Amino acid sequence: MQLPSELRRAIEQELATSSAAALRSASTHISQLYRAEGAASVQALSSDEQRAAYLAVRLPATYAAVVEALRWTRESCSAPIYSVFDLGSGPGTALWAASAVFPELNSFTGFERDSRLIEIARRLCQSSEQADLRSAQWLQGDLTAEIPAGKWDLVICSYALNELRDTARAELVRKAWERTAKFLVIIEPGTKAGFANVLAARSRLLGQDATIAAPCPNALACPMAAKSGEQHGDWCHFAARVERTADHRHLKQATLGHEDEKFSYIAFSRTSVQSPPSRIVRHPRIFSGYTQLTLCKAGEISNPTITRSMKENWRRLKRKGWGDGW
Repeated sequence: MQLPSELRRAIEQELATSSAAALRSASTHISQLYRAEGAASVQALSSDEQRAAYLAVRLPATYAAVVEALRWTRESCSAPIYSVFDLGSGPGTALWAASAVFPELNSFTGFERDSRLIEIARRLCQSSEQADLRSAQWLQGDLTAEIPAGKWDLVICSYALNELRDTARAELVRKAWERTAKFLVIIEPGTKAGFANVLAARSRLLGQDATIAAPCPNALACPMAAKSGEQHGDWCHFAARVERTADHRHLKQATLGHEDEKFSYIAFSRTSVQSPPSRIVRHPRIFSGYTQLTLCKAGEISNPTITRSMKENWRRLKRKGWGDGW
């Protein structure tokens, strides 16, 4: 996956105002945050160089994860999405992702604490080819305080819960759901801690009669919930591959032209959805003449084998991968 070309050019312009040495130092700081906390917190960005480096080393991966989560959400329901509200929007990453998945969007609103990041988000959005994104509304405020009242078709909470305490997380999920007209999508780092945040939101909103749109194929008990607490236990997460720009490779001193962003997510709907009977929750294991899948289905994890003789399913495999419905 690539960033939109106009967004890539806008980020390059933002980076051009800082020295290469300062950006490398800031990139190292962000990488240390990521290793320590599981996600580079935008709340911890304290300088213009760190904010610029964040655009190069974290925005592309976050964009890819949000696009994938929204794409799988859209597959469950064909209802049009005209308005989006991004909680903890940072430089507006999730708004760009939403515009890529829901081209009918005509109202974009971001809510962010850092006024400098709002300024950056405004500049980035001015580069968009979509007029409605260029006129996005930006509101300043703290996620732990009051957030604007209203209703939006799509509410996104991307990489934000991990930055809050447990009680604040629960309150933010409640407020986000109150402001949701159609879909609420929560995305967290693909770590055990990130999955725990997603799982807590799942339990909380199922108790409020929310309908799961993705990734869970049903509202039964999560088969990975108990295992995630074990030392070597499994947890539900997915991966989005994003192409690294030249600046991205340089700042991270990376040799590969891509990176895989691991993330956990859950999407809730106000209306009925068409969930797939199961979902692929790990990379398919491909062998000569057969492929093994890991599926979440009916509250259990199963590992079916698909052989060449199973012609219809074999053809389906060519269009399916980790995270897709089955």
